[in-house]
Amino acid sequence: MPPFPGSVAKFLAPDSTFHRRHGAITAFIAQREGRPVGRIAAIVNRSHNDYHKDKTGFFGFFDCVNDPAVAEALLAKAAEVLSKAGLEAIRGPYNPSINDDCGILLNGFEKQPVIGLPWNPSYYAALLEGLGFKKVRTLYVLSLPLHLQNPPERFLRIVERLKKRANLTTRPFQLKRLDEELKIVREVYNATLERNWGFVPIAMEDLLDSAEDIRAIADPRLLLIGESQGRDAGVAITLPNFNEILAAVKNTPHWLRLPHIFFLMKTQKIKACRQTVLGVVPEFRDRGLHAWLVYEQFCEAKKHYTYATLGWLEDTNAEIIEVCQIVGGLPDREWGLFEKAV
Repeated sequence: MPPFPGSVAKFLAPDSTFHRRHGAITAFIAQREGRPVGRIAAIVNRSHNDYHKDKTGFFGFFDCVNDPAVAEALLAKAAEVLSKAGLEAIRGPYNPSINDDCGILLNGFEKQPVIGLPWNPSYYAALLEGLGFKKVRTLYVLSLPLHLQNPPERFLRIVERLKKRANLTTRPFQLKRLDEELKIVREVYNATLERNWGFVPIAMEDLLDSAEDIRAIADPRLLLIGESQGRDAGVAITLPNFNEILAAVKNTPHWLRLPHIFFLMKTQKIKACRQTVLGVVPEFRDRGLHAWLVYEQFCEAKKHYTYATLGWLEDTNAEIIEVCQIVGGLPDREWGLFEKAV
């Protein structure tokens, strides 16, 4: 699946938000007889190491032919950069942080990629393990055939009681005030995911940097802010699967790709969506509001889309996984994060 034009290059630019706020990205291309056979980036993420008080380095933007020698050359080069920076481990792939695309796809290679979830050939995990990397985390997604599912009646009754008890309502994002809405997203995101392994707080500048991308592809009906007694209580963000558009321009000449994308955005209906963020403000936790938000997200998505992808989710996210299964979520694909000592 071709990435959106410029979406990788923007991270590598010397004046990127990542370089200004978080660290450094040093990118390499492996060549054989003048032809590229792989790529990698060594990533020094000061924000991660300051937050976790450790000395972990990262690799990302990894692509490689099925050749252990090429993979070894790429990862050795990245490890060399990280070692010179005083780091003691190499973990990845992160593109370039845990708040962006990350992981090696472990199964479901025949399925069409979903927005924000990387695809790779099936041999990548074996290449890493052959070089001594160990899988340190598994990330899960669930699939939800919206057109076939309705939440159980018992679940609906629970949600209705919650709505009445806490005076719960939802409203869509106001895209004209997106910068202000993102302040709520940042608060909820950082408060909700702080318990996740490898978590790094997302900065407002990072969110503002992605605001234009959100404006370009978002469906405002699926950007929901939950309120209790008129106060912000949670956020549920679902994005259309823009990869359906990118799949359609796969064979379009490079110089025509961007106009073709814009044309399809006007004329092609996207059938699937992906739940990317779902969180509740700390003071409203343990009141069942996660179930309510999932339900509201489900109902709104079902009006406009046929399928949904939920996640990714860490295996420690037991409450969210359980609620997603109640509304009909089915096990789908897994991604792995790998690590070894430098």
